[in-house]
Amino acid sequence: MHDVAIIGGGPGGSTAANLLASTGHDVVLFERERFPRFHVGESLLPHNMRIFERLGIVNEMKRHFIEKWGVEFVSSNGELTRLFHFDEAIDPRYPMCFQVPRSEFDHLLLRQAAGRGARVHEATTAKDPRQQPDGTWCIPVENEHDGPRTVRCRFLVDASGRDGLLARQRGLRNMDPRHRRAAVFAHYRGVPRRAGRDAGNIVIVMMRDGWFWLIPFSDGRTSVGVVAEGKRIQEQGLPAEALLDLAIERCPAASGMMEKAERVSQVYATSDWTYRSRRVAGRGYFLVGDAAAFIDPVFSTGVLLAMSSAEMAADLLDEALRKDVLPERHLRYYERAVTKHVRGYWRMVETFYGSAFPRLCFYPATRLEIPPAILTLLAGDMEPAWPVRWRLSLFYSIAVIYRRFNLGRQVCLHAVFEDGSPAREVGQVSRPSGHLPPDAP
Repeated sequence: MHDVAIIGGGPGGSTAANLLASTGHDVVLFERERFPRFHVGESLLPHNMRIFERLGIVNEMKRHFIEKWGVEFVSSNGELTRLFHFDEAIDPRYPMCFQVPRSEFDHLLLRQAAGRGARVHEATTAKDPRQQPDGTWCIPVENEHDGPRTVRCRFLVDASGRDGLLARQRGLRNMDPRHRRAAVFAHYRGVPRRAGRDAGNIVIVMMRDGWFWLIPFSDGRTSVGVVAEGKRIQEQGLPAEALLDLAIERCPAASGMMEKAERVSQVYATSDWTYRSRRVAGRGYFLVGDAAAFIDPVFSTGVLLAMSSAEMAADLLDEALRKDVLPERHLRYYERAVTKHVRGYWRMVETFYGSAFPRLCFYPATRLEIPPAILTLLAGDMEPAWPVRWRLSLFYSIAVIYRRFNLGRQVCLHAVFEDGSPAREVGQVSRPSGHLPPDAP
């Protein structure tokens, strides 16, 4: 019987496997795919650096990936830009991180976990884990070489990502009906970028009903994607390649930056961005990363939330294995912490999609150091100190007032699939063009 079985070899699963195996525990990890494999979520946050330091991979990260020092917001017509640097945060302990092709980054983490002693099984599918009366787990697994077998373990870490194996089995997942978005994305060459250290910054092009990301890599490629309402994307009735081309064509800022770009990968699509699990820990198990919750990726929080929750789970399991007990208070602590971290970014995402955010972004009020407080959160500080917390609360209050009374300087933005009509100020209500049913939003 293994001490811990981990389902999923992404950043969350690999982090948990690395930390637990490093302390001498018997850890087995099952990953259904064979690495390297393509994955979205390529922009990391500065506070990831603390975990990279603990895993001992900072030097290897520096050798392979481009540094990310900030984020640049651009209006859809390209006329407004605002560049923020993470070293301008109130707490700039970690002013930089990396942009990573996930195929390379995830493979690095998985190799590191195996090197620390975790038993890693790729191309192996885990199905329907069942908890026994004594609290241990039986997990049916299968791969193309060995056929089906059953693995037993004392504790289970579900890091199965958006598949959410245990959450779906137990009916724990709640979708957020307000955020049913989809993304279409691919890799390109020939996308311009800034000079110097700003060459690695993520660029976010703000639309009235969505946004583009442009994430540069060290080898000259750039990840380009568009996020929009899932229903709106479906209404176009186009394959993924044509959808992405159309979205770029209809956005002046994006089409300008992509004028000489060449697509060098297939086009991918994904949907249903936002959900939470009602429980993320229980008797003998932890849900980490996307298996526990997923929020809109506009602020690049996915990898940090996955690795930080995996770190917490690994530390609690290490203590449980040493003392031969996993106290209920540890489960409650984990649930409170994960819920708090997700909720902190959830609120910022809600604000991003409101009409006030573009006005506050492109014309920020610098008094009271509100932008540095926001940068502290967006750099990945999930436990900000009081000087940051009260400024964030003030920012949210200002955003509500701006929205309610239509305050601030006007920012005109296009809709993602707008058919050549002029940009309109965020917050104006109008029916999108195109052949839509009468009840389309």
